[in-house]
Amino acid sequence: MKFSTRFLMVAVLVFGFAGATYAVDLPVDGKVDVFQPLTVAETTELDFGAVNDADGTITLDLLDTIAADANNIHAGGTVTSGVYTFSGTATQAIDIDVTAQNANGLLLSNFTTNLGGGTFPVVGTALDGAGDLGCTLGANLEVQSAIAAEGANQSLAFTFSANYN
Repeated sequence: MKFSTRFLMVAVLVFGFAGATYAVDLPVDGKVDVFQPLTVAETTELDFGAVNDADGTITLDLLDTIAADANNIHAGGTVTSGVYTFSGTATQAIDIDVTAQNANGLLLSNFTTNLGGGTFPVVGTALDGAGDLGCTLGANLEVQSAIAAEGANQSLAFTFSANYN
């Protein structure tokens, strides 16, 4: 009995499909999300004010104040946290990171932000309904007196990297 049942099942499978050759056209589709390019605009420039040409590190917080200055190198001047606006497709989540291009004995590090957990990288923060996201920026500035040159308005270069999440 087992043999005949197996034979019958195999015969149905082999002979049942042997004569059936069909061409099949199946309409299918895919999808894609099209996002606006991300941009960043500076509202307020990151500014540590004035420092003495001496070794030390100062910390600029998110409230426009020098929060730490262990070696007393801060010499006054206008101090402002950086304020930036990222723009893109409304309500989409983005990832943001920042890196410094340190030069001339003026070294930026330990960037802080009002976004996410307060440090970089910021992962998965959503743009608002208008497609904008405000970002406040603070950081540490280390002065290496043997390398730093005197002069006003010296550039402290850094780069934001932003991508849709």
